[in-house]
Amino acid sequence: MRKFIVASAFIAALPSVSAAEEASPFSANVSITSDYAYRGISQTDEKPALQGGFDFKHDSGLYVGVWGSSISWLRDAETDVSSSNSVELDLYVGYSKSFGDFGIDAGILRYGYPGSFGRRWRNDTGLENPNTTEGYVGASWKFVSFKYSHAFTDLFGTPDSKGSDYFDLSFSHEVIENLTLDAHVGKQRILGPGKSYLDWQLGATYTLAGFDLGLHYVDTDIEHEDLADSRVIFSISRSF
Repeated sequence: MRKFIVASAFIAALPSVSAAEEASPFSANVSITSDYAYRGISQTDEKPALQGGFDFKHDSGLYVGVWGSSISWLRDAETDVSSSNSVELDLYVGYSKSFGDFGIDAGILRYGYPGSFGRRWRNDTGLENPNTTEGYVGASWKFVSFKYSHAFTDLFGTPDSKGSDYFDLSFSHEVIENLTLDAHVGKQRILGPGKSYLDWQLGATYTLAGFDLGLHYVDTDIEHEDLADSRVIFSISRSF
């Protein structure tokens, strides 16, 4: 069960291109978080992670970016063979556009895990190659957004899981100056031997002296798995 939970994981939240960044086509972000939770499941054994990324967005709406984070979930699955992996490195390209209060977003995302995932490693962990490609399409209206993601490969190494998908409904609203309340609920459907599950998040982000301070409650409906239980995550981030 633990191997499946680890394989079906990842978080979280990838950097997005906001309207405030449109003045410059280039942007960057860096953050430290007390736990890297992706779709409700810890990628760092509930330990801190260092994260950051770069984005380029053209006036047409086309964008490309890279984002990375320290992780441990692949090493945690190993017993006799090491993949030498400790990093997730994601590449994405897409198109986003706003029309008044409405917005659309679509693209391709490649979750990359540099390391060695040969036959001995696969036999040791019961996983396939964890590198995963997803396509996504989303829409937003004011403070509500919805995104659908579809896996074109096996999902994070889970055998026979190609075609798995994820439904993401999120809310984000600035209630007073510099304080934003946000909530999220997601449904991860996993094909093959994996088990589908729900995850949710509720919290707030406060902007202070250019830094975003986040405090969020995260949970799933997965039972008897420490990496997917309820917890509170603190983060501090900065965009440039």
